[in-house]
Amino acid sequence: MRSDLKLRAAALAVIAALALSACGGDSSSESNQSNEELIAPPVQEVEASGGFNTPVKIASGVSFTLSEPTGFKPGKFAAGQLPGQRYQQFKVDINNGSTAAVDLATFIITGKTTSGVCVDVFDGDNGMEGAPQEPLAAGKSISFNWGLSCDGKSGEDLSLILSNEGVAIIEVTGKLA
Repeated sequence: MRSDLKLRAAALAVIAALALSACGGDSSSESNQSNEELIAPPVQEVEASGGFNTPVKIASGVSFTLSEPTGFKPGKFAAGQLPGQRYQQFKVDINNGSTAAVDLATFIITGKTTSGVCVDVFDGDNGMEGAPQEPLAAGKSISFNWGLSCDGKSGEDLSLILSNEGVAIIEVTGKLA
């Protein structure tokens, strides 16, 4: 429970920092473009790619499966949902077939559609609390929920990049729910 509070506090701090960073400055289009470039995730090479509901295995032996996204209604205290966007929920399954533990403390999923970038939704009511903070031992598996707030319409292309320790691991593509 304590790590849940820390995670929520960290998510709220990030949101507050983003909101405060918009204060001041001029409103020229050059300034707006710079802000968009800061928000967009960097393009990285990925080790493997695949689609939803299909395990994607990397060279170390770890495999990742993301379920087909479904729409959801954020809970009362959810953080990260943006008005007018589509809220996407999916399950992440990780099977550690490697010989070493996988540290999931820095695990993150970034998403984008043809309309723009997605942001994380943290929502305890819907079981979306980020990645587990405990390392995943060799030979073990884990499942957890993830949520995103994405710009776009149902059926629009969706690309998700799973990263850990700052390195892009896999890309999963499909459609918005």
